[in-house]
Amino acid sequence: MTNTSQSTSNDPFGDYRAETAVIEVTVAILISLSATFGNSLVVYVINKVSRLRNDTNLFILNLALTDIAMGTIYMPFQIANLCTGVWNFSQVWCQMTGSIFFILSYASIFTMGVIAFNRYIRIIKRTLYKKLFPSKRAARIYCALIWLFTILLAVPLLVGWVRSSYDEKLNHCKLRSYAYPTFIGAVFTNGVMIAIFYCYYKIYKAVKESTGNLNAHAEGDGVHSSNDSRRSNITDVKVLKACFTVACFFVITWCPVLIVAGTGILRFAIGQKFYRASIFLMFSGSVVNPFIYGFMNPQFKQAFKRILSVVAMVTKIQIRVTHGIDQYV
Repeated sequence: MTNTSQSTSNDPFGDYRAETAVIEVTVAILISLSATFGNSLVVYVINKVSRLRNDTNLFILNLALTDIAMGTIYMPFQIANLCTGVWNFSQVWCQMTGSIFFILSYASIFTMGVIAFNRYIRIIKRTLYKKLFPSKRAARIYCALIWLFTILLAVPLLVGWVRSSYDEKLNHCKLRSYAYPTFIGAVFTNGVMIAIFYCYYKIYKAVKESTGNLNAHAEGDGVHSSNDSRRSNITDVKVLKACFTVACFFVITWCPVLIVAGTGILRFAIGQKFYRASIFLMFSGSVVNPFIYGFMNPQFKQAFKRILSVVAMVTKIQIRVTHGIDQYV
């Protein structure tokens, strides 16, 4: 009886119920699998379909890779923690997972910043586009620089200057000191987000004016070239909408956990339910991007349909073959 009471008092979650743990683990596994599958599909179609291998989509591919890493590298530790309610690994791994979370978070933020800048130059400063984005090789270099810069920002975490510890409410390893993440968040997170929405605002104004001018020109003389310009403009607008929607979803899904994990300001005012909800909201952000591309970008939509139809057909054939073999056994 004494041992049971002592075990209960040592339980870091107090009244944490097994039923809640089962639900959370199930949801976390579904999110991890969905994020991995959906973003792997994005990576596959960009590499497989030649017309999708442009500079903007290479940045989208980079964003998909961060989501895949979140689903395959970071989330398994979270799922293990949800199963037991405690940190099951060494302090070294706690420090490492805190660093991984930091790197993946800022790699995503910087990638979306570059996507917004890419769209801005493409639509607002067309004369500079070929200078700043001359080839797919340049886009790959930009992606490499994003990862390099993010890892450099994470050096204090990687070498242990900024320590991580397991947070029972957040259910993950977070930084002990708020000074460094608060500074980085204030400078880079806020700076990049302001730049992103500035770029999209300027693009929105330019596209709105351009669409009106194209409509007036087409009604005036009906020149074939104006139709080509309109088609090109429509394509740019669809890509723009998809990229902007991804940025909005990132803000919605990541801001709560970045605020909670990165600062101690609200730590004592926020309950455990909000903490845990913010984590699951963050994870869900890795799932939505493929759906956004599928619904809002016709080229991705067509590629997804073709691949999924092939997968469905192969699955049906395998089921029929297996069923046929079973009949003869």
